[in-house]
Amino acid sequence: MEYDNRGLMAVDKTEGSPLLDQLRAILSPAAGSPRTLEQRLASLNEIEQKLILQTAQFVHLAMQMRQATNDKTMGYADLVQSMYRGMSVDKRQLIAELLDETAPLDFEPTPKQPRTDTAISFYDRPEMQVTAEEPQQTKADFLERLKHSESSGDSNAEITIADGRRYVGSLQFGDARLQDYKKATGSSFTQDEFKANSALQDRVAAWHIADIDKTIDGLGLNTDGYNRDGLRAVAHLGGKSGMKKFVRSNGEYNPSDELGTSLQDYYDKFAVQS
Repeated sequence: MEYDNRGLMAVDKTEGSPLLDQLRAILSPAAGSPRTLEQRLASLNEIEQKLILQTAQFVHLAMQMRQATNDKTMGYADLVQSMYRGMSVDKRQLIAELLDETAPLDFEPTPKQPRTDTAISFYDRPEMQVTAEEPQQTKADFLERLKHSESSGDSNAEITIADGRRYVGSLQFGDARLQDYKKATGSSFTQDEFKANSALQDRVAAWHIADIDKTIDGLGLNTDGYNRDGLRAVAHLGGKSGMKKFVRSNGEYNPSDELGTSLQDYYDKFAVQS
């Protein structure tokens, strides 16, 4: 055995040293080179991959909601950090890079000036902290369920009712609701253009649910005891005014649509018990 005169470690050159081999592997240039996005995703197990993809979908939906209100103060990295502070840095970076790669933003974020008050950020509230151990119902989950109910998720779906009104897309939007969106956002498109553009459908859907949520919040204590997803479904079927009447009448206001589905039917279908 020969001794390395640079330190205290003895090196057996004939048999090799496992410790030295391990250190050599750690410090080798190949070990320190950055891995690609594909390699990092492939290194995750199936459960981790599913969590990353589901979280990325939720962050993408949240970004669409921000863009629907012309809020361009955050990129994906900042948004992920705001929404999932309890998640490891590596996973947050992976989600942000995944979204930057698959759904790049068409703007440069312009951060707001720092606030001097101590108000809690919307995404810092406890109810917005989603963990792998205790998954919570999200707007993205609700939208997927609603799309499946309305059209089996078919963005090309269309029906025309007896009075001639058309309802198109995966959420079966009528022209009146599309007019609401165009007025709120200053955009312009026809119902046929909307039907042919799945990305536009996603933007309108995000705005639609955010707008409904504002109405639900505006009812205050009147909504105590009601499930939010149930009320979202009622507003989608019967309009925001119909949802208000449903709540204020304690369910006595309960009309049905042309297919015989009542507001209470839709509430019961989508209400998620915690």
